[in-house]
Amino acid sequence: MDPALQSLASGFPTLIFFLVLAAVLYVIGMVVYVKLTPHKEIELIREGNVAAATSFGAFLIALVLPLASCMASSVTLYDMLIWGSVSILLQLFLFRMTDLMLRGLPQRIIANDMSAAIILASFKISGSILLASAIFVKF
Repeated sequence: MDPALQSLASGFPTLIFFLVLAAVLYVIGMVVYVKLTPHKEIELIREGNVAAATSFGAFLIALVLPLASCMASSVTLYDMLIWGSVSILLQLFLFRMTDLMLRGLPQRIIANDMSAAIILASFKISGSILLASAIFVKF
């Protein structure tokens, strides 16, 4: 058998397991975030609130970066589960602290204030990049 096909045959199940685990952690993180957020972003997005869509879109990107770092640096599924869970918890803590430190942003998001959405998105993504880097160097 060709070495490339042999590599695919042996590595494909691992790829699928890692992807499924990462997707499950991602969905859990999304659900918890939606429950913790002081404003109802999904409802605001359905109503056409661009600021809420910007903030939520940044959250989606920010949540996946540390998970991707975990996946890149994990050796086993158990390793991915532990570090992926830690990354989700740290992300949710970071997002909540950002909401508390930058007072008034939830009300400004509700009012469709794009300047508030952009600064909130910037904090979410920059914090996520730092966390992803820290997770990657854990080894």
